[in-house]
Amino acid sequence: MLWLALHLNALPLDALLAALPADLREGSATTVRCVVEQRRVLHADARAGAAGVRAGMSAASAAALLPGLQVLQRDVLREAGLVERLALIASPFSPSLVLEPDGVLLEVASCLRLFGGLVALVRALRQRLAESGVHDLQMALAPTARAAALLARLAPIGRPLPRARPPAHPKAAAPSSSWARQIEQRLDALPLEAVLATWQWSPRTAQFLQGVGCRSLADLRALPRAGLQRREGGALLQRLAETYGDVPDPRPWFTPPRRFAMGLELLERADDAGRLVVAAQHLVQPLVGWLAQQWLAASRLALHLRHETSRRRVLPDTVLRLGLAEASRDPRQINLLLSERLHRLELPAPVYALTLTADECVSHAGKASVLWTDDGAAAGSGLLALIDRLGARLGPERVQRLALQADHRPEQATRVRPACEADTSRPVQDPGTVPGRAQPRPTWLLPQPLRLQEKAGRPLHGGVLRLRSRAERIEAGWFDGEPVSRDYHLAEGVDHRWRWIFRERRSDGAQWYLHGLFG
Repeated sequence: MLWLALHLNALPLDALLAALPADLREGSATTVRCVVEQRRVLHADARAGAAGVRAGMSAASAAALLPGLQVLQRDVLREAGLVERLALIASPFSPSLVLEPDGVLLEVASCLRLFGGLVALVRALRQRLAESGVHDLQMALAPTARAAALLARLAPIGRPLPRARPPAHPKAAAPSSSWARQIEQRLDALPLEAVLATWQWSPRTAQFLQGVGCRSLADLRALPRAGLQRREGGALLQRLAETYGDVPDPRPWFTPPRRFAMGLELLERADDAGRLVVAAQHLVQPLVGWLAQQWLAASRLALHLRHETSRRRVLPDTVLRLGLAEASRDPRQINLLLSERLHRLELPAPVYALTLTADECVSHAGKASVLWTDDGAAAGSGLLALIDRLGARLGPERVQRLALQADHRPEQATRVRPACEADTSRPVQDPGTVPGRAQPRPTWLLPQPLRLQEKAGRPLHGGVLRLRSRAERIEAGWFDGEPVSRDYHLAEGVDHRWRWIFRERRSDGAQWYLHGLFG
């Protein structure tokens, strides 16, 4: 197996700043932040760390040491939400994921060929994470899950991958291979104090091992197992064996939710479209990952904006409903639609939380992202994107199209619907294409049938019309109180243009009507 570990190095801070735009997240040159829990510093950013703020320091000491320090309270729920969003973003790269308290583990051995190798997979994953606003991330590769998680925290890989890479088929990699030996050497060189702190082991154990001269994992492995088991029990030996792959380490796989509904609480209240667009984009990439893992495409989305409330004023959520002309899971298209709608929105009050839901999805199996397109495919996708943009900018009620209905009456066979809504109804067969019915349908159907004059029982329209087809009888409408009983004919005029006319079948006599014209 081949495990790729994603470790959020600054999870407590990133979880609080995730929804901020890049300029506010970075802040000015004098902006310094730290996260505290129970009045103790849990994490400090690079600027605060350079000024001497350390984890474990009291919040009062940190504020006295660095005036102007922005102190933020830890939010465990936001951290769990960020880890889940990370798992959904990474889910298109591997179906086998494991959630960690501060990251995600991916088993990528079976996906290397799909993405064109390890380098291409890591590059694509890094690009997807950067687009999602996840920047302070550390990665590591190892044959075991626990080794990958440990290396990601203490010895992550840099931008270029190490020279010794896993073989093309990692399942066949033997422990004696050069790559496996390199991973074992990197594990042996890890400082034991940092490893035990990562594993959250008891300080008493760390003091004991330091007293007997253990400084690295290699020193710990060299100790007699019997004596170590008598003093510390088998838990530490079990953890060590799982890290080096000597015993199995089963993990529960991450299961995505059955319905996508992900929320994001803002650190600062937002009253302009720019901040809301950035916050909404942090929810689009998890949505795309969820759709890809479920082999679905979204046709209807809803963005719920939660407003500030008070005892005197309670405002309902503002809901933006997006309908796509064609079901899609393209993040650029969805981000564009959200941006268009949010910039046209007038907020009744500042927003402090967002929730993105997938209200309607359709099967998208076998339709992965397009690697290349011909002119026809590109033109079609451009037309649908234009329809979505027009609907988002002008309003869905102003961009319309015709949809077929299962009704034999020509005036009831179509209905007007918003063009931005995906057509998820069952296809209706055109009666003119049914085998055995040679009579076609006209291109132009009159809004109301035009009553024709007659001459010697023959219809007139710019002259005498000559019938060119047998009668096609249409009888329908008894089920909704608007019955019709007609005999339709194709007729040719003196100008050689074709008409679609019918004659009513009534007991009080028949009358000719013009209902359509052919192009």
